[in-house]
Amino acid sequence: MLIAIEGIDGAGKTTVSDRLVSTLKQLGTPARACRKNDISFNNTFADSRLGHLRETIWPSEGEPDEDLLGTHFYLYLLAAWFSATSTRLAPFAGNDKEMVVIDGSHYRVMAKAHQRAGLPMEFLYRLFDHVVKPDLVILLDLDPAIAWRRRSVFRETEIGRWDGFDGPPETAFCRYQSRIRYLLCQFAEENDWFVIRQDWEMCADDIIDQIVANLPISREQFMTKETG
Repeated sequence: MLIAIEGIDGAGKTTVSDRLVSTLKQLGTPARACRKNDISFNNTFADSRLGHLRETIWPSEGEPDEDLLGTHFYLYLLAAWFSATSTRLAPFAGNDKEMVVIDGSHYRVMAKAHQRAGLPMEFLYRLFDHVVKPDLVILLDLDPAIAWRRRSVFRETEIGRWDGFDGPPETAFCRYQSRIRYLLCQFAEENDWFVIRQDWEMCADDIIDQIVANLPISREQFMTKETG
């Protein structure tokens, strides 16, 4: 089973992915975490190509405060990346023998491309139509103001600089991520995602409890597998 954790930047996708996998293993089901930007085929040629692509999309030297290459340049690079990701993860979709949890999906790429350049959703859906769809998408819905206070460092793209959001970093981040949040919530409604509304009081354990309680395999079944 392929599970994707979605949300705005700073929503806790990676943390929740890791905690969910750890919990699933404790409950007796095979599970693994997968980083959306760290896919490997264990093949020298394929992994070399992915390494070059990764460095182009997520450069180790950081990001400038403006983009001179344009929306379509990065959109097509990301489409290539998620195409490879899809090939690697396709065997796990619909597979009830193991759960693979990935900390993100192509949907946030679509939301950001639509926000930045007004690209039609019909075009974006077609561009990613061949990408394997997760069996379950979990949206960690979070107010950007909370996300900003949870994390100390954000990239220029996460603050919205490449989309024309200027002013103090916190203000720009909250304005930009509010737009992305709105689009992700639209995706959630259209595609029947499982949405977890977060607030200041919610901890990681609360999120994991909600997810496990809503998985196709119940906690009781997990326990049965673990003890049987």
